[in-house]
Formats: sequence, structure tokens, C-alpha cells
Amino acid sequence: MKQRPAGTFALTIFAVVSTALLFAAAPNEGSPEAAAPRPTGKTEPTRFMRGMTITCPRAGAIWGSSHMSDALEQLRPLGVEWIAIHPYARIERNGTVRHRPAASLSYLASSVERVRTGGMKLFLKPHLSYWGNFTWRGEIDFGEDPRAWERFFNSYREFIVDQARFAEAHDVPILSVGVELEGSVRHEGEWRKILAAVREVYRGQITYSANWDRLESVPFWDAVDLIGVQAYFPLSEEPNPSAAVLEAGWKGHLAGLRELSHRHGDKPVLFAEIGYNRASDAARAPWNYSTQDSAENRALRQRLMTVALDRLEEEPYVRGVFWWKWMPGRSAGRSNFSMRDPEAIEALTHAWGKTSGRVTAR
Repeated sequence: MKQRPAGTFALTIFAVVSTALLFAAAPNEGSPEAAAPRPTGKTEPTRFMRGMTITCPRAGAIWGSSHMSDALEQLRPLGVEWIAIHPYARIERNGTVRHRPAASLSYLASSVERVRTGGMKLFLKPHLSYWGNFTWRGEIDFGEDPRAWERFFNSYREFIVDQARFAEAHDVPILSVGVELEGSVRHEGEWRKILAAVREVYRGQITYSANWDRLESVPFWDAVDLIGVQAYFPLSEEPNPSAAVLEAGWKGHLAGLRELSHRHGDKPVLFAEIGYNRASDAARAPWNYSTQDSAENRALRQRLMTVALDRLEEEPYVRGVFWWKWMPGRSAGRSNFSMRDPEAIEALTHAWGKTSGRVTAR
């Protein structure tokens, strides 16, 4: 059974309409065949990264609006210090990736400035919108069709290098070069070309955000600065597991991540996405996007978050976590995985907000 990340499905309900208007082909930007990595010009994070993904109800324009500033004001008292956003490109069934240049999207530059003005730092995590063509990003695969693979890698490289140029121009410290694209990582040579091209234009830290069950299939961890994981690890088969059971469930997963980090020179691990829904199977299948609201499920969700918040920050190889997801504006109450729910806010406040005497934002 395919085990799909929650974030993959969570955006489906609102994204289909807007993507048709958003994406158009970009001019060819070239692709260096092989280039020596440039030294990193931005300071590597030294504190644990307490992060939140601010998502969008449509194509991303809300990141440049007053709703973004409101979201930052709401997150600051919770102890959040890093913000992730996920600009989109559109993947077609034939492999073509369509995007608009980041420099032409004024809301992206505005979002960077709003995050910086708010005293926070930005993680740029570009996504492919796949709705209508694939069931999730991990399914993006063109088999033995060399022309489709050529279209994909050429156009994806143009997209991600454009995002890297934007990140460099705006002093964004961390960039993800891909999210859940494990159907393509067996083409190691093409991915190393992408990484080399990104290094040519971007001096910050780079990661690749792999699905939790595909970490061992990524052959180029040596070429990134952070091992990124979409961390929807199953923790227990029990219907309503206790905190002790959840802690035991983390033990094996963390041992595997620790070994992976050590195998690659003690490379830091970044939880590029983690989240839990209000659902009875949130511990067994955290990627499940179907919300089942009840007092018991709210308590389970808070327990899952509390264990993760307490446990992960203790691991010296874990560089930080980014919670999925905070929906700005009026759409917040209709969002699954909403970190604006009371139980999520309470868990964050207890773990992060208390360190600076902050209180819950209501």
C-alpha cells in the first residue's frame, strides 16, 4: 500500500482551480552539465529550527498580503522562529514542468520581506502541483520513456534554478531542491546536474525533502547540506495510544535517522514537514487527510504533537522541524491539519512559547 504524506493530499481541495491560471512556460535558462559546488555563503543555523509551514488557499498570493503579516503575529507568541512557504510549478502528464519566473511574482518578494520584518527566517520549499495528472508527487514517474524524462529534467531544472536565483537575490538561508519526487531519484546523474546548477547560483543551505519511507532510495545525500524528511512516520497500531507507546514508536525511526546521518558524515536531519490530523488513526497513518473531529481525536493529536516536540529537540542530529500547516486568512477553520486548532496551539505554546514567557495567541 502506498503511504502518502499528509501534505500531498491536504492542498488538493483548493488547488485545482487556481493552478490553471498560475502556471505558464518559462524561458530556457540553461543547465550546466557539471559544476563544482560553491562554498556556502550564508550562516548555517546553530539553534534548533522551530518552524511552521504557512500554506495558501489558492496559488500563493496570500503570502504577500496582510493575512501573511497577521499569521506571523499569531505565530510569534507560539515560539515559531522559521517559516516555510512552497511556491508552485505545474507538472503535466507528459513530464513538462510549467512555471512563472519567481521574480515576476511580487507576492514572493513581499513574503520574504514580511517574514524578515517579523523577525523570522525563511525556508523556501518549492512544490510541484500534480492534481489531475498524478495521485501524489511520489507517483511522478515516466517509466522507460526517455523523451518524457528529458522534458521533466530540463524543465524542472529551469524551475528550481529560477527559485534558487530568487532565494540568493533575497538572502533566503535554506532551499529545498525537491519534495517527494522519489519516482525520479534513480536518475542520479540528472539530479546531480540539478544540484550543481543550483550551487552555481545559490550559496545558502540546500536540502531535498524525501518521504519518510523513501529515505534510503535517495542516492545524493552527500551532495546536499541537510537530509530533509517528510516525517509522517507511523507510531502505533493501537486505537488510542498513550504517550509512552508513542515514545516507543519514535525509538526505531529515530535510530534509523541517526544511522543515516552518521553514514553521511553526521549530516544534520531536517524535519521538512511533520503534522497530525484530527483522526482516530493519526498515530497509525499520520498522512491521512480525512478529519474526524471528536474530543478523543483532539486529545490524541495533542499527545502526538507533545511527544514529537519533546523528543525531537533532544536529538543532536535533528536540525529542526516544520509543522504542517498554518492557513492564513478566512479559510483557516476549514483546513485539515490546521495548526490553528486549539489543541495544536496548546501543544506549541507548552513546548516553545514557554521558553520566552510567551502566551497563546487567540
